Amino acid sequence: MVLADLITENLVLLGVEAGTKEEALKQTSARLMEQGYVKETFYSALLEREAEYPTGLALPACDIAIPHVSPEHVKRSGIAVAVLKNAVKFRRVDDPEADAKVKIIFNIALDRNGKQVEVLQKLMEFISDEAVLGSILRAKSAGDIIRLVGKVV
Repeated sequence: MVLADLITENLVLLGVEAGTKEEALKQTSARLMEQGYVKETFYSALLEREAEYPTGLALPACDIAIPHVSPEHVKRSGIAVAVLKNAVKFRRVDDPEADAKVKIIFNIALDRNGKQVEVLQKLMEFISDEAVLGSILRAKSAGDIIRLVGKVV
């Protein structure tokens, strides 16, 4: 499973206005639900998991979050990508007492066939390139992000 199979134009949100992580996650969850990827339980499960296992990552180019839930809340696999207008605070995965000021969210919805470890590894490779994150932040269209994802092997 490659990222290009999971991130499609209809799952990319640019210029997202949110004052909190909950608002940002609600928007990505709503998009996943509108497009038939997740069940109604997805958003509440996401918030529960986020409270217990933070997903913010502080990276040199910009902070990101990679929230995800267990497969029982997912109908089919996909990843919603949100580029936020203003950063929102997520607790950091490496230091739950600290905050990451997140500008990009990769909201992962994987069904039972979704090979979570493989997807997370590919996503980490993708975001480890500072130029990629910079390009995502500057994206003018969902197509710009899809082209970046398409370059990932």
